[in-house]
Amino acid sequence: MITAESYDVLKFVEHGGKCRASMDCERGRLLIQRLGDSGGITKEQLFKWFKQLVYELEKYHRYQNGKCYRYLNPYSILVTEEEKIMLLDLSSKSSGFVFKNMQMPAMRKHFLSPASAVENTAPDEDFYNLGKTIQFMLARTEDYITLTRRETYLLSGIIEKCLGENSKKKYENLKQVQKELPNITLKRVKKQNKKTILIILAIVLALTGICTVKAAADGGKNISGKDIYLTYKQADEE
Repeated sequence: MITAESYDVLKFVEHGGKCRASMDCERGRLLIQRLGDSGGITKEQLFKWFKQLVYELEKYHRYQNGKCYRYLNPYSILVTEEEKIMLLDLSSKSSGFVFKNMQMPAMRKHFLSPASAVENTAPDEDFYNLGKTIQFMLARTEDYITLTRRETYLLSGIIEKCLGENSKKKYENLKQVQKELPNITLKRVKKQNKKTILIILAIVLALTGICTVKAAADGGKNISGKDIYLTYKQADEE
């Protein structure tokens, strides 16, 4: 495992809808390195990174009045020791390796848009790189992270719009991407599991009628299947 190092990053401060940035130093690993931890990333963490990445890029666009970051890729994104996503400060000399890596044929093939041969500072360049980066993150984690059909559908649509494969389906700003990213939380999964158990209990109750359970702890009182269901439901609501 590659150990954490210090990197110069962009730290954004928001005020009144506007955004300013300052250079900061954070310890962590590049996204390309963090994705190498096979099995060490959960779906919840991956989806949080998607949201954080889009949010950091959106703040950069506000800070630069629409000018694009341009070199967004797994080598220019830092995953801090707190598992947060930050953008490297490309104006720092210590970030020179990002430009060097972009000269590699594989990087140019996958992370430079067809229009990048011409100097391009329009946001479209960042949308393309964002789509490619999300695509890369999914590919590197597909062996141990399984997406639902809905998640696959939504993420495929986001990638397609970012890459501009259909001129009629393109994003105008990053806030649109933020709205379409799927939400995955442990709390919601927990609630879904409880709801499933309640449904199963209700079905069993309907099919078998009232069953009785002898409970020694209850002093020999007969407890019906209905009582079990209502007790579990009450506990869940609390």
